[in-house]
Amino acid sequence: MRVLYFHQHFTVPTGAGGTRSYEFARRLAARGHRVTVVCGSGGTTGLQGAFVAGGREGVVDGIDVVEFEIPYANRQSLVRRTITFLCFAWRSASVALAAPYDLIFCTSTPLTAALPGIAAKLLRGKPFVFEVRDLWPELPRAMGVIRNPVVLWLMGVLEWTAYKSADGLIGLAPGISHGLGRFGMPQDRIRTIPNGCDLADFGGAGPRWRPSAIPEDAFLAVFCGAMGVANNAEAALDAAAVLKRRGRSDIWILLIGDGARRDAIAARVEAEGLDRVLVHPTVPKTRLRELLRGCDVGLQMLANVPAFYRGTSPNKFFDYLASGLPVLINYPGWLAELVAQCGCGVAVPPEDPEAYAAALARLADDRPAAKAMGRRARLLGERDFDRDALAAQFVSFIEQTRADRGAKRRARAASSRLKRAVDIVGASVGLVLLSPILVVVAVLVRLKLGSPVFFKQPRPGRQSRLFPLYKFRTMTDARAPDGSLRSDADRITSFGRRLRSMSLDELPELWNVLRGDMSLVGPRPLLTQYLPLYNDRQKVRHDARPGITGWAQVNGRNALSWEEKFAFDTWYVENWSLWLDLRILWRTVWAVLSREGISAEGNATMPAFTGNAPEARADG
Repeated sequence: MRVLYFHQHFTVPTGAGGTRSYEFARRLAARGHRVTVVCGSGGTTGLQGAFVAGGREGVVDGIDVVEFEIPYANRQSLVRRTITFLCFAWRSASVALAAPYDLIFCTSTPLTAALPGIAAKLLRGKPFVFEVRDLWPELPRAMGVIRNPVVLWLMGVLEWTAYKSADGLIGLAPGISHGLGRFGMPQDRIRTIPNGCDLADFGGAGPRWRPSAIPEDAFLAVFCGAMGVANNAEAALDAAAVLKRRGRSDIWILLIGDGARRDAIAARVEAEGLDRVLVHPTVPKTRLRELLRGCDVGLQMLANVPAFYRGTSPNKFFDYLASGLPVLINYPGWLAELVAQCGCGVAVPPEDPEAYAAALARLADDRPAAKAMGRRARLLGERDFDRDALAAQFVSFIEQTRADRGAKRRARAASSRLKRAVDIVGASVGLVLLSPILVVVAVLVRLKLGSPVFFKQPRPGRQSRLFPLYKFRTMTDARAPDGSLRSDADRITSFGRRLRSMSLDELPELWNVLRGDMSLVGPRPLLTQYLPLYNDRQKVRHDARPGITGWAQVNGRNALSWEEKFAFDTWYVENWSLWLDLRILWRTVWAVLSREGISAEGNATMPAFTGNAPEARADG
């Protein structure tokens, strides 16, 4: 299976960010699947070459990586981040609509990460799995980051579309999966796979280090991660201020990372003389392992926003568990409950620096108890959050989604509804915009050919059901002496040829599209007398609504043989997608302007279809 994996913030272990996507993509590749990761340039992707035309490609540990030159940092303003997210979504969608693959996987944040998956699902009918790391727009609304009602409404529409389009949804926390369920998603399409512990890399024996400013015998509490508004690293400073007043010079707090609030945090440390707090630059994951071995407790902090309580799965928490560190957490929710149940740390109330400082002091005063908590933390990681076990669940879910034929049917059904909506909108707009031309042509037909203006004839539609096809007349009613109609070549006039050369005779079929008899794109509706002449293979063309234009029309029109025409029609039905429809509509414009393939050689239109050769009928 070929998997197209989109993660804007993809990072390998030599970088400083979370490596979930790297680990999962690597497991997919190890299982025999071909994985292409498409990412931005905000992290360490493992690629070293220069960017060419805004991108670079390469293979990293068995993973094909496509990196766009779209830098991202937590320090960027909201407007700048929004532009960055939209740029990545736009370039990703272009890949999703063109690349060869069997399944598309997108992981947030942000919510715009779902756009290439939505496009691939609706326009190409590809199976789509969406991994939700945060519930948007619930979180930015709860935090007050986004207040504009129009923006929130648009985000809500995108959220609904993303969840409804996906064949599979992965939530990183119980609250996220519960939130997905509120959208009416069937439970068999939702899987909770939290972040995990890299047990072989963290913890155990190995090199350890501390920044040189911190004494080896000091009790060291560490926070490692982004220092943004949501992370609330300031809570550690509030506790440090309390500890300073109490004279606890033996307790050090290390804040390691980057983000929009880092400079303000460093400035506050200096302004308040918090000499037992050290703000340190980001370090690679490989170096972080050594640092955590030299720490005594891991700090898990977030802003006091109820949406965070059960709706987050922070990487740092699981790194603490894997490293055998007790966890001090300052907000309630599923992680605080785990800490309490397993006795692997301490949970304190949010926005309570006194309780926070007191918890640190108790851990520092009873280091054997703290180490026992750390051992229980490691056991919890081994029991519930082993990265290998979680990755196996992930790979199994991806394979199951791809194999689920029901998912394919849902994809086609969703795309079919959208195709019908496009038909209605396109036919309505076409009738309105082209109404002056329709009136002029109708008048000219009346003057040149007489009444009736419209040609009406029963044609077979979807499932061979008959419907009345409407076109402008291009032929006279000239008859032979025996009363039968003359040939098409004898009856078509020079005026009629001009109408056909410009395809103006087809315009009334927009009414057939609006009625639901036809589609804008599909196999052309042929004569009823051909129905008993088709072989089983050729009958496939009637599994779709007939169209004003089609795959055969943009690949030769009436210049094709009947065998070629039917081959194009059946291929279209079996490979149909909205993206293919858009390509056909675009090519139809050129076919009309070039006036190619209007008639077969030696015929006014096409020679009559008289059936298949005996061997063709036998094969059918």
